[in-house]
Amino acid sequence: MRAQEPIEIAEGQTLLIIVQGDRVVDHDAARRICQRSVGELPEGAWVGTISKIGGDLAVISSKSSYGYQLPAPEWVTKTVKAAFK
Repeated sequence: MRAQEPIEIAEGQTLLIIVQGDRVVDHDAARRICQRSVGELPEGAWVGTISKIGGDLAVISSKSSYGYQLPAPEWVTKTVKAAFK
C-alpha cells in the first residue's frame, strides 16, 4: 500500500484539525462540520488549527476547545506536517 501524499493547503488558508495518535482524524474549514463528523472528541485526541504562513505550517491549539491558544505539542506538529504541506 502506498503512503498517502500530503494535502497541499494554500498560503493563508486555515483549517480546524483533530489529531489522534499518529493520524489526522478530520480536518475542515468549518468547526461545526469537523465536530459533527466525529461527535465527541475521541479519547486522547487533540484539536486545533493549522495555517500556512510564509510557506510554513503553523499548528496551534483551539481556543474554543481549551480556553487558550498555544503551539501544538511536538507529536501533533509532526503528524500534521506529515499530512499537510
